[in-house]
Amino acid sequence: MKTSLHFITVLIIPSFILNAQSFERMHFPDITTTLSSSRSANFIDVNNDGWDDIFFSNGLSSGEKNMLYINNTDGTFTTVTDDDIVEHNIRAVGASFADTDNDGDLDGYVVTWGSGGIAKRNYFYRNNGNGTFFFDPEVAPNPTYSETANWIDANNDQLLDLYITNSAQSLQNLYFENQGNDTFLQRTDLTITNEAKPSRSVDWVDYDNDGDNDLFITNEMNNKNTLYRNDGPNNFTQINDLTIVQDLKDSLGSSWADIDNDGDFDLLVTNWEQGNQLFINNNGVFTEMTNSAIALETVISFGSTFGDIDNDGDLDLFIGNSYSETHLNNSVFINDGNGNFTQDHTSALATQIGWTYGAAFGDYNNDGWLDIILANNQNESQVNDVYKNTGTGNNWIKIKCIGTDSNRSAIGTIVKITSVINGNTVTQTRKVEAASGYASQNSLTTHFGLGNAAEIESIEIKWPSGLIENFIGYEINKAHTITEGSGTLSIKEINDTKFRIYPNPVKDIFHIESSESGIYHLTITNTQGQTVKEIKIDGENKNHTINISSLPTGTYFYRLFETKKVISSGKIIKN
Repeated sequence: MKTSLHFITVLIIPSFILNAQSFERMHFPDITTTLSSSRSANFIDVNNDGWDDIFFSNGLSSGEKNMLYINNTDGTFTTVTDDDIVEHNIRAVGASFADTDNDGDLDGYVVTWGSGGIAKRNYFYRNNGNGTFFFDPEVAPNPTYSETANWIDANNDQLLDLYITNSAQSLQNLYFENQGNDTFLQRTDLTITNEAKPSRSVDWVDYDNDGDNDLFITNEMNNKNTLYRNDGPNNFTQINDLTIVQDLKDSLGSSWADIDNDGDFDLLVTNWEQGNQLFINNNGVFTEMTNSAIALETVISFGSTFGDIDNDGDLDLFIGNSYSETHLNNSVFINDGNGNFTQDHTSALATQIGWTYGAAFGDYNNDGWLDIILANNQNESQVNDVYKNTGTGNNWIKIKCIGTDSNRSAIGTIVKITSVINGNTVTQTRKVEAASGYASQNSLTTHFGLGNAAEIESIEIKWPSGLIENFIGYEINKAHTITEGSGTLSIKEINDTKFRIYPNPVKDIFHIESSESGIYHLTITNTQGQTVKEIKIDGENKNHTINISSLPTGTYFYRLFETKKVISSGKIIKN
């Protein structure tokens, strides 16, 4: 199989200023000149050279080939024209890329939507190791009306599993469990495939901060959205009492991000002419921000993506709007650092005319400022867009995670960076995810704006394996690669269902509640690995009170031993 190379030059179209930084709408032959009906926008490094490449899926009703562009590392791209991943003339929608066989490269799954009552198969493309792909017809071939797909290691076996949303005639969503031998087993016996609703987007997110990935699905046609709490491998509980699953809506997309820098993931839901919704997460309880600028627009919104576009230490928001004859602009919202947003009406992103379906942030020129790609589809014939971020002044850092005991592409990893911005200690949180918004995927390299921070105080990485590592000494304004197991302090989080430790975060006192009596030994260490407290827990009492009022505020790690074996461990935040 050969790859035809068409070298692309670039012109720059001037743009507007946005909060002391700006975007330039770029002109690339092929990428921004080819008329298409695009759906997904994916910033992905398919050839492992450290530079984000670009993939667009296309969903023309009569069928259309998808598009892949290889980053030449010099500001130009190469159009791929002879490869399985761009050969099929299909009605594609969502696309999700991840290292499904842990061989060090990204494989891709592209879903399609049926026509005239006839369901169509989806397509799995395995990476040859050099950024070229071959079609594997045996992986998840079910004929469906699919919308989106998302990879995650749902059962903690180091292998990425696949969830697919369906709509129209195919109302049952699909889940495929990775068997580790290049095969996938469809599971129909799990709670997460029981519902029959017209589903759109799917997100894996640890909404309750208990160390595993829960499942959130948006549903259209006046249905409630769906949340499944992960209670252990292959054990999901549907949650019906939270605000985020109460409304009857026509929801299309969703994005999760820590917009107020408090350590948990907040939720944005895009809707069809019903107003978009922002929910603030406070320890697993959600509050809808009905007065937010985000909620005041009544538009038809699909794609959404959070990113720190001005590198000031908080996450801003882009929303792609579509299918309207009167509202032809996308929406850009700037975060003030506390989760409050102001809508931008003048930037190039906010004034572009057309319909946008999917959107993704990445840094295609590796300058530390987030660029954005837009999958457009007005009347099934519109060019796509690339906007280069030309901001200057603020600092940044990028972290690419590589799993060892976790899946190789580190999907599901949570990265936290602490720094001092404008005199305040700020901890920012990002997650590595295989899909976001609607049908799209941001770069797998996590990006953090640092404002005027002069250094990184600490980096904490929580891997899907349960390993929590801390790192220091990483330079700002650089991209770094961190491999699982290389941290200066490591602790594997173990959640034994016999024990409940609460509250967490804690002020002075927390409790250890056990379902059975016994003799245990508790140790608490600080981030330097020093033991700061040891307690012997002995007797019939199943509820134990632990006083840590003498310890300064910060992050600590606990281990609970039974006859020298660690039976429970994790992190404690003292406020």
